Amino acid sequence: MRIKSYFLFIFPLILLLLLASCDPSSTPTEKYYSSTKTTNLELENVKSVSVGSSKYDVASYLRKKPKFIEVTEQPPYTTYVYGKSTEKYDVEFKIVDNKVSRYDLISSKYGSEKGIHTGDSKKDVIRAYGENYYEREDIGATTIGYFDKNHKLNIEFSLDDKDKVGVILVQKINN
Repeated sequence: MRIKSYFLFIFPLILLLLLASCDPSSTPTEKYYSSTKTTNLELENVKSVSVGSSKYDVASYLRKKPKFIEVTEQPPYTTYVYGKSTEKYDVEFKIVDNKVSRYDLISSKYGSEKGIHTGDSKKDVIRAYGENYYEREDIGATTIGYFDKNHKLNIEFSLDDKDKVGVILVQKINN
């Protein structure tokens, strides 16, 4: 009986430690990196703001201050939100160490460098970016993405149930 109660105590503790050691900030896209051919994303930007731009460039190039600024302490980063509200916005920039590390395009006000906007089809994305993409399921939505291994960039297009782009994400690859 002592062994059984010991096992019942230790097993959940080991499981908890294993779960705690997982890095929640690691992206699920990492598992597609080695099997996906590179696509040039060097020119991706929003009004001349690209991944790697300084936080000062964001307001300067968009010609206005962010509507909302959200600060996250762990891990430390700041989010600049442009749009009517934090729920209904056009673009969001994630700032880490005073540089843009990621941005999300939510409305059709801004598009990708190759002319893709929210509302465009999966076929439009593939026509613009090519066949070297990966596809994954993420929280009930299909996502297709591309890697630029030379410039350490990733772009993803989240698709709705009608294969229309709902969100465009561009981020720095941390590997």
